[in-house]
Amino acid sequence: MQEVSNELKNAAYENSPPLTSMDSEATRAKAGPGLLLFPGTAQRHHQHNRSLLSTLTRTANGNGNGNANDEHIAISQRKPPPRSVRSIRRPALWQRTLRRANCEGAGERDGAEEQDDHRASGTVCLAKLQAFIIEFLQGSSIHGFVYMAKFGLNFVERMLWFAFIIVALFSIISLSHRTWQRFQTSPMVISMDRNKLVWNTSFPSLTVCPHKRIDELKVEDYMIAHSEHFEDEEDKEDFRDFIVKLASLTYDNLESLPLNKSFGIDSGKYLDILYDLKWAFEPEISSGAAVKMFIYETQTEFGICHSVNSLVAQYNSFDYWRSNDWSILDHGDRVTVHPLDGEIYAQIINLSTAYDVYFHGAGDVPNISKQRYTFPESDYTTVELIALEIYTNEEARAFTTKQRQCRFQYEAEDMQTVPIYSFGLCLSECRMFFALRVCGCVPHFYRNRLRNGRRLPICGLEGIGCLAKIKREIISLKSDKYKINCNCLSNCDDSNFFVQSYRSRVWFLGANLQWGIIDYPKMQLRRDVLFSFADVLVYIGGLVGFFLGCSALSFTEIVYYFTARLIRRMLFN
Repeated sequence: MQEVSNELKNAAYENSPPLTSMDSEATRAKAGPGLLLFPGTAQRHHQHNRSLLSTLTRTANGNGNGNANDEHIAISQRKPPPRSVRSIRRPALWQRTLRRANCEGAGERDGAEEQDDHRASGTVCLAKLQAFIIEFLQGSSIHGFVYMAKFGLNFVERMLWFAFIIVALFSIISLSHRTWQRFQTSPMVISMDRNKLVWNTSFPSLTVCPHKRIDELKVEDYMIAHSEHFEDEEDKEDFRDFIVKLASLTYDNLESLPLNKSFGIDSGKYLDILYDLKWAFEPEISSGAAVKMFIYETQTEFGICHSVNSLVAQYNSFDYWRSNDWSILDHGDRVTVHPLDGEIYAQIINLSTAYDVYFHGAGDVPNISKQRYTFPESDYTTVELIALEIYTNEEARAFTTKQRQCRFQYEAEDMQTVPIYSFGLCLSECRMFFALRVCGCVPHFYRNRLRNGRRLPICGLEGIGCLAKIKREIISLKSDKYKINCNCLSNCDDSNFFVQSYRSRVWFLGANLQWGIIDYPKMQLRRDVLFSFADVLVYIGGLVGFFLGCSALSFTEIVYYFTARLIRRMLFN
């Protein structure tokens, strides 16, 4: 037996590599030859040693019977399984998790292989995912993440770092939300521009509404043509009074219209009859401006009027409505003046009647809530105005109307009766739809055909009586009983004019009106971009860098890890 033991030892020493003076017996027992660089060679050495030992043992015991000492010698010569080169690149936790999962899977398959294969596969996938997340946290460039998976930290320290990260994320989200809200609601600022020598001033526009609007001769001809509706002279006198008040009807004098007789006139024909019976009001205009001014007949909330130097008056003309036109018209250029031009006036002559005047910008229409001036038919009146303009920088066109809080003329997607936008036109539409909602009809001085082809009913005598009850709410667009939301924004390029002084004197040639700017403005308002999208990006990026110390590449890293790298880890590793 002693000889067999010596032969076994000699065989083991002959198949083992030579030892240097610094090698120890424990090192040889743990590592073995070629463990790291050549794992396959190490495995072949172990298999060769084990087969040689078993052969010698069987030779020594020819009868095939081993004893306890032989079994102890064979077990003592076993060495730990070899490690592959790939295991060096994996984190230690990854190896332990996979090894534990594999062991659990192997133990379950020993009991019932068909039922437990799916459970073991799920355990392996879960272990892979856990190890993948830990690997991401340990290698992430976002500050604080590494402490969530760092070895050597206890539970309290991990929870403390987790709380710090949550607070940082909450601060980033909260401040970023406030920044985004500011960008959405108030990215513009209105500043003052005093460089008066480099910009022009818009010339004041006005709308003249004559007091005399019905031609008596045409009324007589109408009554003769429709004599069946007039039984006696009293009916004719009532009709004359009715048609004159209908021509001058506005929200201020709705109660003045007689509501006892309709004289066989359908409410849908009111506007047609008024234009058939109107008095020929043909004023003439002259000016000292370099650009020629035009005067257009227009339909307003005050009836049939005439506008000078207006960019929107043509869209409210009766001919434009009757032709069912929705195209953009050529209205000429806006008339502007410069301080070097000196005093420039425009004049309307041949008025021949008393009249009301409304001063406004070229891109607006008369508003019933603003002041009006009334002048007699025998005076020569001179009006001097001062101007205050506001214009918008071209960069603001890239913003939405909600961000700008104003609209350009071409932004008319919400308008239903005209193809352009104007603040005054928007208010007129709001009054019209409010009257429709409360009384079920609209006044005759509005365009009752909408852009979508719908026709709105025109108020008859009963409808006008309903409008008279809510006229204050219609004028002010404020009501305690009804909800009114016009959503009308100001014009981005707007001009406001204020009467500085006016004087009148009796003129033997009839009513004339002269107006102009004698004192040029020293300042104007400019709407500029204060907070652009680039500022939002820089601000939010600074918050993320301040609280988490990461950059745009850090988010790219997250996307890469949880897409391509995760799929590779879960499916192909």
